[in-house]
Amino acid sequence: MITTPTRKTRLKILRAAERLFAERGIDQTSIRLINQAAEQRNSSATQYHFGNKAGLIAAIFDHRMQAINEHRLELLRELTRGGPADDLRAMVEILVIPLAEHLDKNHAGFYYLPVAAQVIGHPTYHSIAKKPRIQGTGLQRLLQMMKNSQPDIPENLFLQRFGMTLRQVFNELSDYQRLYLLPSKTPRPDLTPFVNNLIDAVTAQLSSPASDATLRECNQPRGKTASAPP
Repeated sequence: MITTPTRKTRLKILRAAERLFAERGIDQTSIRLINQAAEQRNSSATQYHFGNKAGLIAAIFDHRMQAINEHRLELLRELTRGGPADDLRAMVEILVIPLAEHLDKNHAGFYYLPVAAQVIGHPTYHSIAKKPRIQGTGLQRLLQMMKNSQPDIPENLFLQRFGMTLRQVFNELSDYQRLYLLPSKTPRPDLTPFVNNLIDAVTAQLSSPASDATLRECNQPRGKTASAPP
């Protein structure tokens, strides 16, 4: 059983790491620096509570994704209250909005988005973000609904697009925060139009018909390339 002092220490280390990862970068932040930022006199405190940097990153995802997943599930219940839903844009809103809320400077998870964006594209840590436990049941259910709403797009192509979409959403929101919310002189565009435009772009990306060229490649045996039409 985790005691209250232990829980407080873990949370202090986690928040310090999240801020440093967002501001300095994951690869540029050492365990030693995290210990110092979390005001831990024991130089092994982070290793004791999280094992290593990968364990710490996984803990950050666990900590933040729980509330995001609960919010998504709540929005999904509202969307499907009248029966099965087929409005793709409404589904994309459920994908984006629980994340975009982290752009509020007063949000407890303000530093989460830059961390998540780094992890998704990181050669060492990217697999952490793909674990079903991390993604949550809300995202898995949302993916199934989106896929069902686009029956003309082959499943393997839609899954590939969904992966592109997740990276796009995290990177765009992270860039907005880094460029306009963290200390900077860059003029800040209004958040609501920015988020709406992102939702529009993602909806178009997911619903665009697959080209004949893409479908030909998709139907080829592995390792072969379709020849150009005469």
